[in-house]
Order: sequence, then structure tokens, then C-alpha cells
Amino acid sequence: MRVLLSAYACRPNAGSEPGTGWNWALHLAEAGCEVYLLTAGRNRNSIDTYLKEHPCPRLHPHYVDVPWMNPMSSGAAHYLLWQWGTLRQAKSLSCKISFDIVHHVSYGAVHVPTQLWRLGLPTIFGPVGGGQTTPESLLSYFGDAEKGERNRTRVTRLLPRLWLYRAWMKRMSVVLAANNDTLALAENAGCRRVELLCDTGSRQDFRAETPRVFSGAPPLRLLWVGRFLPRKGLPLALDALAQTQAKIHITLVGDGLPAETVRRMISERSLAGRVHWKGERLPWMEVREAYATHDALLFTSLRDSFGSQNLEAMSVGLPVITLNLSGARDLISDDSALKVPIGSTKQETVLNLSQALDRFAAMSLEQRNHMSEMAWRRAEEFSWASRAAFAKTLYSGLLDNRRAS
Repeated sequence: MRVLLSAYACRPNAGSEPGTGWNWALHLAEAGCEVYLLTAGRNRNSIDTYLKEHPCPRLHPHYVDVPWMNPMSSGAAHYLLWQWGTLRQAKSLSCKISFDIVHHVSYGAVHVPTQLWRLGLPTIFGPVGGGQTTPESLLSYFGDAEKGERNRTRVTRLLPRLWLYRAWMKRMSVVLAANNDTLALAENAGCRRVELLCDTGSRQDFRAETPRVFSGAPPLRLLWVGRFLPRKGLPLALDALAQTQAKIHITLVGDGLPAETVRRMISERSLAGRVHWKGERLPWMEVREAYATHDALLFTSLRDSFGSQNLEAMSVGLPVITLNLSGARDLISDDSALKVPIGSTKQETVLNLSQALDRFAAMSLEQRNHMSEMAWRRAEEFSWASRAAFAKTLYSGLLDNRRAS
């Protein structure tokens, strides 16, 4: 089966979106598909170096640059132009290669549909997220970026009513939605077939061999992982920690704000000595070690398709404490996480979260060990091998339907 795979962000041994694009390409090839990968030119060196050291005969990368723009560029404008450049290159390749399926995996944003449906082949779009929006009561956490976030919410809600957007989305054979918010948006846009599928997967080399076995030594050590972006909700995490009654510490793994700003956020909440931050972003495998040495992941994103941090934590048997939103709400099992309800006001959500932290701190070792085992087992369902198997079954069904029509 010859698959034309579109993955704008795609890099070996990376996390987040680049890692997702790469793992789709690699695992589909390992599952027996002939994968013709279309990706941004800036990924050339890392992919070629990897394939030289780890040959994968079924994976054929093709690089698309955007004329008049630096190959190392990124951002919305570069991505939009790359989409049209990808279509031109795909048409050229299709004159030489008889593709069976088109599959777009990155960027995983529902706002910008792939244009590769124009090849006239069965086209899968996703998994994509982006249909989720920030709760009104938490918008003030965006600070100076609140106006932009409100505008994003308006655009997201408007999309299903736009004629051109609807016309493009109806061309997709299948849309894979990363959460129920996005699934509803795609259905409202008139998509013929929409299915729920998490937008990330679990790497075997990241997964622990067994669940965690907790000890009872205080204090409780929480881990917070991510960029210090407004939508990631770091101030919410600190506000909740400041209201807890139990002896709880938190380690921050990330960057994105000046060090003095982070230090001020900590001191204003009287959290000195309870919040630990090295002041820099850690390499991916060092992050894995952090997961293995803490008691729970605290995930406070105000708007996220799912959050790769959740799956990384679950893969090593780390329970999750998360807001009950979007992909975390839809895809994390209740027995492996504490899902915190969103209040009608910011203060109510902060209180709900602080009470959840205290509740976790009061759990017995047996309860925490059970959560660890359930998280670890749930993560296996997200393995990249199972994702590739799912995709192959989906491809075969679409091709069978096409032959029968």
C-alpha cells in the first residue's frame, strides 16, 4: 500500500508535533506501508541523518521548501504556503507513483484543511485538534493575550459556517478528531465521516517496564511540564498550590518566560521553597527521568487538543491531575487521573484544583499504586504500533469502498 503522508513538522527523536509527524511516518513504514513523506525542508538534515544510521527501506522522504522564505522558517504564513507547495510536489510525484491513500498528520490543526484531496484519492485528515476553546471564566489568565484568545474562539466557532471551509472539509474521506470538541466542529462543517483519535502516541523507548510503586515519604512532589505560554495555565497551577493545605512541592520543566518573571510569580504567591525550576528547558530523556522521580503530573492547560505530557506521564505510570477539558477529559480514564471540574469563576476553579491536590496528597499508597497501574495500562492503548495498525485497517476499508463503488 502506497501512502502519501503529509507531515509539515517531522523530526526524529523529538517530542510534541515534530515527534508526532515522525512517528506516523516511521511506524506506518514499519507496519508494511510504502510511505512517501512530504515534509518541510528544514527537517532534511535530521531525517537524512537518522535514516543513514537506521535505514528504513519503506520510508521515502521528500522535502518541500517555500520560495522566497528561509527554509528554517515556521509560523502560519510559512505553513499555508508550504501546503500549496506540497500540493504541487504531490501532483508531480503522482505522475511517477500510483498512490493509494493520502494522509495528513501535521500540523494537526482543524483550522487549515489539507489541500491534497485535490489529487482525487481517499484522503484522511488528522488526527487534528483545535476545536476546543478556553472557558470564559479562565480567559483572564491570558493577560495581555486575552483579546487574541477571544478572537481565536470567535474564529473557531465561525468555521463550520464558512462556505469555503465546509467545501474543503466535505472533500475529506475521514477526519480524525483529537477530542470531542473538534469532532463536533468537523461534524457541523458537514464532514461525511469523523472519528475520535488522540493526536499523539506512546513511544516504546519512553514506556516504563512496570507501573510505579510509591513510597510514603513526604512531601508530595508534583511535576508540571510545558512551555510557559498563556494557554498552558502556569499561573493557575501556582494559584492552586498556594491554597493547598498539604505539604506539596512542584517542579517546573519548561521555559518561555524571562527568569525574573517566573521568580516573581513564585514569590508573589509565597511559594519560595515549594516551587523548583532550573531556569531552562530540559532534553527530552531528562524529562523522562523527571517523570520517573515525581508523584503525579499536574496538567493545567486552558486549551489543548490533548497534551503529550499526559501520555508521557502515563507511559511511566505517573498519575495525572488535570482540568476536565478537551482531550484530557475525553481520552484519559477516570481511574488513572483526577479530573478537576471547571468552575463558573476563576476562583472556583482554583479552589477545585487545590482541593484535588490535597485529595491526592491524602490518598493511601494502595490508591496511588492503583492509579499508576491504570495509567500505565491505558498508555499502552496509545502505542504507535497500535496507531499504525488502526491506520492500515482504515486505509484498507477506504480502498475496498472505492473499488466497490
